[in-house]
This record gives sequence, structure tokens and C-alpha cells, in this order.
Amino acid sequence: MALSRVHFTVDVHRQLSSNESVFVTGSSSSLGEWRPTESLPLQSLDSNPNRWVGYIDTNDDALKFRYFIGYKLFGEVERLIVSAWEAHLIPRHVLIKAEARNGECRKSHIDLFDYYAGRHSCSEGWLQYDEENEILLSIHGKALKFYKSDRLNCKIKVNSLDVRRREGLNGYVPPSRDGEEELDDDEEDLSLPLPSHSHALVSVLSSTSSNCKYSPQSEKGVTFNNLRDYLVFRTRSVAVDFLAFFIEIFSEEGKRIGSCYALPSTLQDSSGQTSIPFINSSGRPIGQITVDYLFIRNLRIPHPRQLMDTTYAKHWKKRSTIEVGHRGAGNSYTKFAMARENTIHSLNIAAKNGADYVEFDVQLTKDKIAVIYHDFHVLLSVARRNKEGVNVEPQSTDYHEMALKDLTLSQLELLKMDHLAYPEQHANVAKLTSEMEEEADLCPFPTLIDALHKVDPDVGFNIEVKYPMMQEDGLHECANYFERNNFVDIILADVLKSAPHRRIMFSSFDPDICAMIAMKQNRYPVFFLCVGETQRYARFKDQRCSTSLASVNFACGADLLGVNFNSEDLLVDPRPVRRASELGLVSFVWGEDLDKKEHINYFKRDVGVDGIIYDRIGEEERRQNVFVVEREAKKALNLVTSGDSTPQRNCSPERDRTNTPNTPQFQSIEEEVKDSSGDQCELIQPPPIST
Repeated sequence: MALSRVHFTVDVHRQLSSNESVFVTGSSSSLGEWRPTESLPLQSLDSNPNRWVGYIDTNDDALKFRYFIGYKLFGEVERLIVSAWEAHLIPRHVLIKAEARNGECRKSHIDLFDYYAGRHSCSEGWLQYDEENEILLSIHGKALKFYKSDRLNCKIKVNSLDVRRREGLNGYVPPSRDGEEELDDDEEDLSLPLPSHSHALVSVLSSTSSNCKYSPQSEKGVTFNNLRDYLVFRTRSVAVDFLAFFIEIFSEEGKRIGSCYALPSTLQDSSGQTSIPFINSSGRPIGQITVDYLFIRNLRIPHPRQLMDTTYAKHWKKRSTIEVGHRGAGNSYTKFAMARENTIHSLNIAAKNGADYVEFDVQLTKDKIAVIYHDFHVLLSVARRNKEGVNVEPQSTDYHEMALKDLTLSQLELLKMDHLAYPEQHANVAKLTSEMEEEADLCPFPTLIDALHKVDPDVGFNIEVKYPMMQEDGLHECANYFERNNFVDIILADVLKSAPHRRIMFSSFDPDICAMIAMKQNRYPVFFLCVGETQRYARFKDQRCSTSLASVNFACGADLLGVNFNSEDLLVDPRPVRRASELGLVSFVWGEDLDKKEHINYFKRDVGVDGIIYDRIGEEERRQNVFVVEREAKKALNLVTSGDSTPQRNCSPERDRTNTPNTPQFQSIEEEVKDSSGDQCELIQPPPIST
């Protein structure tokens, strides 16, 4: 078969750093079969540096492909890092056999990076290699302390550098003091073919910021005021043992006040806080800066390889408001839903009642198994024996509170436990476990894997990843918890291995957990759960959670799909939804206020949220899962257009609940891809908020 030459020409209208290039990957072996490491590098034109070109010779009849921006780093070996890639649900495609002319295809076609089928869609790159780390440094609160006097309107700049090099490969040279310095014998420039780290970018999350997305820093840094501003600096490194940060502090006029070094290799954990003294130009300590740090590493538990062929991370098809069953069929311990919350039975009840998605909470047991349960603690009731050796009923003083993380799965399944509120509000709180053995689907603490296999595959999962946080009152939800990376890895690996075709979205109240989920995988979207202004719930200390607008800024900067707002806050001020829409974010809403039908209707019709999470879904008004309705409508349309009058039999409930990949229900996302034509990718703005 004769070869055809397929040309790729793409314009990139965004600022690229000096070491960034454009690549193309796709379904052909010549494009790496969706592996970015084996993609085709494009070349920029001298006459037009924003235009990148390349070609392949292939005998394929058709081709699917995506463009991405990347750069190379060198640790022990050379690594290609993806910084941004096209995230349309349907990749670009070309019918080579039909479009080729004289052996040439797409010779005059010019693409625009991240724009396809009438939509813009771009996602940041994920972590691919074991030695690859994303390091985040956050400066907020009362981070700057001067020993003699307080200063206002300072500016901060963070420079990443390799300690093995006197002159940074990224073009940065640390300032030196006057006078001669004795050089070590081994202080010659180490010959490295490439840098080992990326430039440090900054995201400004302050409430008044319009620059929440990561961007290059100015020469004299970014404005920071204590108790007002929130800055996050990030860099990517493949040799973290040799990474250093040179932190400079400038006056408002641009004069350097002081500087200091931070060495990631000296930090004790993957996340935490450290205070670093800084000195002036004469070497005298004049103050200190407090920095929160977070190391995000790649997903290291075995899982299916992450390629560029499929992604839903930025996909949201605009429909009527999606309805989500809270904890399945609803909160059962304090609201007495018809089924025990966060069980397989409750999730399937919600699916039967027409929920589009079900929301549930996931955390880890002591033996690091992902289970579904809401609270971080449970109460154990200890049976006592009288003098005759006969068991007696436990008294109120016989309850012992234990963290879920300190119990193994087998202990959770065997022990008799009650909800935390049970002893104080005995009449108004249901027991966690019953007096008799129950069917497995009715029992609390199902595993995440069981849910992925046993719950109706037509219903999507909103997986809330529970990680304890410090509250504003100084109390911690659950101290001495699991290391963040390992915690997230276990949950992600379960999902990536056991949910190939189910609709999945992740969410968390912890901003760092959201950032980690987004950076460790490229397939599923992430939402930031927001408490905001509240009188009903305990507020978190983290400034990124303090207001709904701050949460919007964080979600935008972290490249998440959207924000899940607290209904209590939005009922007072719905403007954060409008701000989210302006930034291209999807808006969900949750909260106690959604027990009232009028509030549900208000958020759906007036505020225009994209999704709503509430208890006892489908009990008062039966509804149908929107994805099932769309699939049945498509079937009916196919019958009409094909002229086939033979009715088609629906799948039986038993078949609906199998976990066989060939089952039609598992093709729901793929069917949406085939059927959604041009409106499948990117976000459509919700209607304006009525006043």
C-alpha cells in the first residue's frame, strides 16, 4: 500500500518558555500510539515562531491525534514533561484515504492549539515518572516577619535552581555579596545536557486577584501583604535532591530587602510548614518567612498506563441540572433515609430512583483499604459481663471513640459500632450497625472496589475523598493521618483499575488533595468542595476555603473542572457561581438547605448550577437517569432513521449490574462521544443569575 504524507501545522497563541516545544501524538505508531514519550516533535518556523510544523508518512486509512506542549528535563536520564495538552473529549481526526491528494494530506490545513470543533479545551500535564515531583510552595497568612519592624506591600520572588550548578540552566544567577569568596574545588559548573527543573511559576489566589492561573513571575516578584494575600509557587523537578529555591523579598519600589534559600531535600515530610530566616545584603538576619510546602509525586501503585487517547478531565456536556444522590439515598443516621447511607444498597436505591450520579465518601482503613464511610471516627460499644459471666447490655459509659484509620477492614466488619451522635441524641440518631447479621449490600463500610463492581453502571460516581483538616477553632478532624501521596494513590489505583467506563468525578474539601488528584491522573475531573461563609458547619483554617470566591480562585489556579458550593453561602450571595462561570468552571451545590424543594428549584432555575447534591433523591418525585433517557432516545432515533421497525429488547436488571466490559451500559460514555458531535467538549456558560 502506498504511503501518504500527513502534515501537521498548528498555531500556538500562548507564551512558551525558552525550552518548551510543541508535539503531536495519536493513534498511529508514527505518533507513538498516544504515548507522549514517543510523540512527533514539531518545529517552529523562523518566519513565524508561533507556527509549528511537521509530518509523518503512513499507510493508515484514518488517524486521530492531539497536540501538546512539553519540555525536557534531565535527572539521571532525559525526560519529556507534558506542560499542557488538548483535552477535547473527541480527539482531532483525519480520514487519510478520503482526503489525500497526490499522496499529501492536510498540506494547507492550519490548526489552532486547544481549539477544535468550535471549542477551547486544554489541560495541564500529569506526573508520569517515578523521579518526577511537582513542588508547591504556599505563602499566606502572617508569613513575613521582620525582626525590627513590620513592612507593608512587600514583593516576593521564588527562583528554582540546581545546587550542582553555580549558574542556573534556566538563566538565573543568584546575587553575590561584595568581597571575594573562596571556591570549593568541586564548584565547577557541572555539565548537564538539560535543566533538572522547570521555571517557578506563581498563582495569586488573593480574593481580589484576576491572575489565579499559574504564570511567569515578574523580575521584582509578586505583591504580598500579611493576612491578605495568598501566593502559590510551583516547579517540576526530576532531581529533587539537588533542587533549591532562592527566595527574594523586595520593597514595593523594587529594592531587594532580603533573601534566603529553601532546600526541599531537608524537609521532613511530603507536606508541612517551615520557617526560614532571611538575610540582607550584608549577611545580617533581618526576618523570617513561613512557607507551606507540598510534594506531589506520580501515581506509583500499579494501574493501567495513562495515555492521551481518552480524557474527561475537562469534559462537561451542558444539560439540565445534573441531580446527585447524597450518600446514595441520603443521610440515614440523623435524617432517617430509607436505606443506610454509604452502602451498596443505598447507592443502588438512588440509582433505581433515577439519580444521575451518587455521591459518597471514601477513606482508608488501618490496612489501607479504601472504604465508603462519612465520619473519621466511630463509637465502639464494649460488652461487659456480670459476676455470673453473662453479657450485659452496654451502658452509655461503655462507648469508646476510635478513628476509622486505626481499625482494619475485618475489625470494621466484625465489631459492633454506633454513629458518633448516637449516645447524646439516642432518640434522633439511628444505630450504625444492627443487632443481627445482614446481607453484605446492606452493611456499612463497603469497599470502593465493591461499589465500582456492584452498583448500577448507568449511575455516575461523585467520589468525595475524605482527608482530615485543621478547623478554624484549632481542632484537627483526625491527627496523625496517612501520608498524602500514598493515601491518594490507593484510591486512584482502585478507580483506574475497576472503573474503565463509569462516569467518575472526584471532590474533596482539602485543596491539596484536589491538586494531587488532578496531577496524578489525566482521565477524571476534580471538583473543589467549598464550605465558605457558614453558621452551620465548622469552618476550616485553610484560607483557600474561607470564602466561596477564594475557592473559585483556587479551583481555577489548580486547573480543576469546577467548584461544589455550600447552599447556605449561595443563598446569601449567588455571585460566586457567576465568577466560576466567567473562569470556565462548572458549579455544583450541596447542603442542608436542599431538603426544601423550593431551594432545589431556585438553584436549578434561577442560579443555573450544573449539578445539585441532595438527600432522598427520587422519593417525592420519581425521575429517570438522564444518561439512560439519552441512550433510549438515541436507540429510538436509530430505529427511525434505519427503517427497522423491529423493537429492541432492553437489558434485564441482572445484565445491567454485571461488570462485563462488553455490556452495553458500560458504553454509555462512548455512546455519548459518538452521539454528541460538536457540543461534547468544554463548558457552556450557565444562564445569568437573576436578581
